[in-house]
Amino acid sequence: MKVSIIGGAGRVGSTAAYTLVNLGLVDEIYLLDIAKERAAGEALDITHSLSGMNSDVVVEGGDDYAGVRGSDVVMITAGVPRKPGMSRLDLRHKNVGIIRDVVRNVIAECKDALLFVVSNPVDVLTYHAWQESGLDEERVFGLGTLLDTLRLKSMLKKRLGIGYEEEAYIFGEHGDSMLPVFRLRGNHPREELMRVFDEVREGAAKVIETKGATWFAPAVAIAKVIEAVRQGGVYPVSTFIEEHQLYLGHLAEISRNGVRSVDFELTEEEARLFQRSVETVRSAIEDV
Repeated sequence: MKVSIIGGAGRVGSTAAYTLVNLGLVDEIYLLDIAKERAAGEALDITHSLSGMNSDVVVEGGDDYAGVRGSDVVMITAGVPRKPGMSRLDLRHKNVGIIRDVVRNVIAECKDALLFVVSNPVDVLTYHAWQESGLDEERVFGLGTLLDTLRLKSMLKKRLGIGYEEEAYIFGEHGDSMLPVFRLRGNHPREELMRVFDEVREGAAKVIETKGATWFAPAVAIAKVIEAVRQGGVYPVSTFIEEHQLYLGHLAEISRNGVRSVDFELTEEEARLFQRSVETVRSAIEDV
């Protein structure tokens, strides 16, 4: 499998590339970035590690879109990052223009790849990437709330001892209107679960405040998606919601053919909160 990463010289892109190589999930990676020399340097640094991983992955870097040719997945991490005090939606005006330009260049070289958006606000940008690409909606998707779900599961284990195998998800916007979905075995007080959820909802902002940006957890979430593209899987990612004609975090089946949301029954309260996310993302799309 070949994966190209647009914005591959950045922290998320380069860490994702290293993670994919380390886990043996790719055969070839191309890191594309306007910082051409940095992209080439990141590729060389990863290449120097290959013997220690007993790997034959081909890793290249540069600024030429011709390098994405033959990709199975083109991942987009390019864009203006969030700073302390900013919401993800605050990035939309600057990053929509970037995402549209990137998608035009990718489609000119590689029409057969799946488009995988990581940049924020991911639900808004995934919608615009789909519109710009002209591809079927199933071939365009975003990282969405998988990252939030991994954070939730990690903190449920740390705070309450709840196993990773338990059904706990985050749906909706990858942003302030996200909602928790718990289908846990056993009796866990709702107020304790919600305290953990509130911690997770603010978790990325806390990391940004303390170290400037997040990249380890996003890289692992990205790797889960690429693994699912290779061999199939079901995760909450930013997928096309037919009823609302936009992209939101929802359980979806992921494969080489793309991403399709799956049926999942929400409670009345969860459905209300999901609708709030729909309205938030739609408003942001229309504002842009």
